[in-house]
Amino acid sequence: MSEGSRRATDPGVGRHEDRRRIYLAKTVRSIAYGLLSGTLVLYLNQDLGYSALSSLVVTGLTVVGAGVASLLFVTPVVERLGVRRSFGLFSGLFTLSALLLFVTANPVIVVASVLLGGVAATSADNGPLASLDQAVLPSTLPRRDRLGGFARYNLLGYFASAGGALLLAVPNALTPRSIPILPPAPHPWILIIYLALAGASWGAYATLSTGVEPGPRDAPSEKPPELSLETRRHLRSLTALFGTDAFAGGLVINPIVAAYFVLAWNTSAATIGTILFLSGVLAGASSLLAVELGKRYGLLRTMVVPHLISNVFLVALPFMPTFALAVGALLGRSTLSQIDVPTRQAFTMGLVARRERTPVASTLNGTRSVAQSVSPFPAAAFEGAGYLAVPFVLAGAAKIVYDLVLYATFRSVPVAGEPTIGPRGGTTSSASPSRGSR
Repeated sequence: MSEGSRRATDPGVGRHEDRRRIYLAKTVRSIAYGLLSGTLVLYLNQDLGYSALSSLVVTGLTVVGAGVASLLFVTPVVERLGVRRSFGLFSGLFTLSALLLFVTANPVIVVASVLLGGVAATSADNGPLASLDQAVLPSTLPRRDRLGGFARYNLLGYFASAGGALLLAVPNALTPRSIPILPPAPHPWILIIYLALAGASWGAYATLSTGVEPGPRDAPSEKPPELSLETRRHLRSLTALFGTDAFAGGLVINPIVAAYFVLAWNTSAATIGTILFLSGVLAGASSLLAVELGKRYGLLRTMVVPHLISNVFLVALPFMPTFALAVGALLGRSTLSQIDVPTRQAFTMGLVARRERTPVASTLNGTRSVAQSVSPFPAAAFEGAGYLAVPFVLAGAAKIVYDLVLYATFRSVPVAGEPTIGPRGGTTSSASPSRGSR
């Protein structure tokens, strides 16, 4: 049997290859985001001459663009074009936005580029491509490995983002001071790397198989069935909760954390890049913990408990008496705070039928991005006024409330394939019925 025939008749082969391509696209996109998260404010302020406030506003707009695109456009585009063409469209916008951002200083074009939704200047990846990834990835995995699949997806993203942040520490001497066709800037190589990564992301998505499509009932030319009443009820609760968590997270995004270390400890850009790299590595490693904890204690407890402890580190960080302890608190928080990400994704996708995953993922990711886009501005205002501790205290307190309410709301809600926690902490097989090929 030929290789092409084997792929056509063995759905497992197609699922495996699609999963690898999604992982590859996530990896290269995250390298670009990690690179940009630590340098965009400096690029706008020092290279293009934007004021500090304008630079922060543009940085915030990158999150707005990603959130609005995910919230408003993913589901209609998928309905009209299908999943594969939607991946191609949004990854193409990712490339175009990068090109526009780095080849001009015109404020209108710069703002237009970040609002395309393809540029992300934070460690969060909540844009259209992430929403599509989250909706498609479960269909490429056996149900028993759903949490592990999301853990690997996030592990690659965190490590790649950390590697991108580490590029900030590359000495100026190793890069040319200018390239004739580009605007003058200390690091024109950023554009070259960013465009290469964007192209690689587009290429990975362009080779996805037809297996990523939801199925005949959700063909691009047909309107998909409406969300069930149960899914709508869950979606309302999750939207409010995830929005609260994301708003709190926006108070302490990487640029805000970097500004804190500069203002409080006079930290250099190279040191900040190293700190963000270590933070990303630890956050990525925590994804591996999520798998074992999820199997032992269930998805919901794994989402809540480590996240709750991490927020104690977050509140304590600005009160640390030494630079080393402040960095330690940040790294302690990073070690625990992201365990909830793959478990959250597996939990939410397990709550809904396959045909509902795209609108649910795009709504939740879009809500997170929009909510997170608002909070950096008051955080920057507090830091600018000298109240360096306020963003960390507010973020930690809001996240603790989120954890407690999330657990109280969903502790009795069954999820397909999720082990049920017994009275002594052990796990038993869930008896919840599957809904529509979960």
